[in-house]
Amino acid sequence: MPGTEHTRTLSVRLLGPFVVTVDGAPLPLSSRLRTLLAVLALDVGHPVSTERIAAAVWGTDRPADTRKAIQVLVTRLRTATGAAAVRTTPGGYALDVPPGAVDLHRFETTLAQSNEAQEPAAEYHLLREAMSHWRGFPFEAVDSDLLIADDRPRLLETALRTVERAADIALAHQAPTNPDSPDLDELAAGLREVVGLHPLRESLWVRLMAVLDRTGRRADALAAYQDLYRTLRDELGAQPGDEAQAFHRALLAEDPPQPSAPRMLPPPDGAFRGRHDALAALDALLDDAPGIAVVDGPGGIGKTTTVLQWAHRAADRFPDGTLYVNLRGYFPTNTPLAPEVAVRTFLDALGIPAGRIPDDADAQTALYRSVLADRRMLVVLDNARDVEQVRPLLPGGRRCVVVVTSRNRLGGLVAVEGAARLALGTLTPSEAEDVLAARLGAARLAAEPAAGDELLALCGGLPLAHVIVAERAVGRPGAPLAAVVRELHRHDSRIAALSADGDRPARSVFSWSYRALGDDAARVFRLLGLHPGPHLTVPGVASLGAVTEQRARAAIAELERASLLIELAPGRFTMHELLMDYANELVAGDPPDDTGAATVRMLEHYLHAAHQAEEALAPAEDRHTLTPAPDGVVGTTAPAGHDAGLALLDVEAPVFVGMVRRAAATGNPGHTWRLARCLRPYLWDRGQIPTLLETNLLALDALETLGDLPEQVSCRRWITQALLRLGRYDEALQRAPGLAAALEQLAATYDAAGEPHRAATARRDAESARAGLDGLAEAAGLAAATSSRPPSSTA
Repeated sequence: MPGTEHTRTLSVRLLGPFVVTVDGAPLPLSSRLRTLLAVLALDVGHPVSTERIAAAVWGTDRPADTRKAIQVLVTRLRTATGAAAVRTTPGGYALDVPPGAVDLHRFETTLAQSNEAQEPAAEYHLLREAMSHWRGFPFEAVDSDLLIADDRPRLLETALRTVERAADIALAHQAPTNPDSPDLDELAAGLREVVGLHPLRESLWVRLMAVLDRTGRRADALAAYQDLYRTLRDELGAQPGDEAQAFHRALLAEDPPQPSAPRMLPPPDGAFRGRHDALAALDALLDDAPGIAVVDGPGGIGKTTTVLQWAHRAADRFPDGTLYVNLRGYFPTNTPLAPEVAVRTFLDALGIPAGRIPDDADAQTALYRSVLADRRMLVVLDNARDVEQVRPLLPGGRRCVVVVTSRNRLGGLVAVEGAARLALGTLTPSEAEDVLAARLGAARLAAEPAAGDELLALCGGLPLAHVIVAERAVGRPGAPLAAVVRELHRHDSRIAALSADGDRPARSVFSWSYRALGDDAARVFRLLGLHPGPHLTVPGVASLGAVTEQRARAAIAELERASLLIELAPGRFTMHELLMDYANELVAGDPPDDTGAATVRMLEHYLHAAHQAEEALAPAEDRHTLTPAPDGVVGTTAPAGHDAGLALLDVEAPVFVGMVRRAAATGNPGHTWRLARCLRPYLWDRGQIPTLLETNLLALDALETLGDLPEQVSCRRWITQALLRLGRYDEALQRAPGLAAALEQLAATYDAAGEPHRAATARRDAESARAGLDGLAEAAGLAAATSSRPPSSTA
């Protein structure tokens, strides 16, 4: 009878063999119906476009009337599952059942709950509960290249990181006397099973070895390493990586490593002197946690050096670790670091698996604060530009201490967050003398007291000036200090008319130190004013200057000896923002043709390096080809494999992103879009979606200038997907007509070129883009979630 139809209970299991039940009974489905239901269940409750359905069911071998064929399949699926199970939406369909009916949703919900857990034991048990929903590889018995190639790897990565996170918690917090403590024997058995399914994932083997050793089975742990060694040798012709080898050596030495807290502080200055009042004020924070301090003062006054000196001295008071980030608030050739990028950096340093990190910036900040809630940590936020850059990085915990350095006072933090303000001024005469004595030697300073006093006066109490002057004098051990003073006086008189009183000591010292450089080093220093930072390498400098690596290395060594350049890590260098300002001023006086050619060489070097890293990261995908680098550009060694490519990008991505901005700012559209394209897979996989959006917006401007329609289409797709992943549905809706129009233009171009098949594909894609407008409008109105599936790399 009408109105008395029984409501059927549908259940779908994706995480292993594909199983469908209705009212508890297995439901047999044809191959295509299984695929249709799987792609709908993957986004249960949310619209799935007909384009995605077609790609999942047929791939590239689609029927002539795809829309009609999908309607037929949907009708058959409704007949099998109940008419109400599949809802028609604008531009697609949705599986309209309770989300809990799909095992993937239950897994993701429990995973989210684990992220909110306040205690490690609770988080561990929730992670184990989440993994209980897995029964094997996703989409078994589903015949879909799309789901197997695109979605299965993403889901497996999330699962494996969940297993690893559970193991890390168990190793860090297992206590035999606590009944709620993780059962390591049970965990070892589970890890063995997972390792058997994923034998090439070294991080799983390392955790298995650690658990086995912790349970007193060191021989089994050593045997596990041998199994790993043989597997990698037989399958890949490779050896275990550094982490596994280090653990193996520790096992043999009977000293297995323990999980470590992040320690991100740069090294302190070994010749640091003075600042006793500032250090004492920072010490007071230790007793007032949660504590926030703002250390402000002009550039070159020693804010970073002072804070790092204190932070290292107090590090043992923070057993859960120290976090550090340079926010680049005053870097002249690049933009300040976005707070969401800094938050993501911290989450990675804290060991949060990528699968647990949400895409939304606010959600990432909430996760960051949740992780730090009960930890005793020090957070150093260096070179902040304003309050808005700092606030998202303030932890929510009551046991953390935050120290911010800035040229600005950041009064909002003082007024609203109750931060303590510490204004750093110039060195006192006695402190300044101690600084010079520590670097020059007290005996040399005492031998010429009058010259020493004059040198101190010329430095004006500015620590950066003292360091550069001292290094210059140390490099001339036979010269009297009086000669150094006479040289500095000459440069001071030249620059006095150009400088404000506060700038004069620094500019005078910079000018004097620069003029003492050899020709190669002086030219390299000027050209570094073109580099966006935050760091540089020998091949990059060689390309910038069109010199050999040997000459670049020699120039860098000379700059480092003069304290005009700092080695951050082996082979990676940076300079103080004030010095970058000065280099920027100098290079502005060089002939425009010279600086333009240097900029192109720099961009070419980094474009080829980024392209090599992209190919290592995803070698199977279609790639654009690059023309050979022009003369003067020095190449780099291509990373060997996925992990090496990922490691390189983790370090160099900030430089590559800076190069995208620099290319756009200097009118190099070809480099702009090509660099942005190289970064897409990495930024997507690492969840750096705001940066992905920024670089692709710059790329789109460049491509519109060049009139490259196929790449415009690809770029517009990435922009739309980035906006959707960020939940910015209104903006995605506004950009959708532009994508459709670009596809129509592309179709017309293919028609004119005599390529009807490609023209038809472009028109079909344009139709799908227009059909999706209603779905986007609904999503914008309801703030619906969207799939995290990456878009195609090609138009």
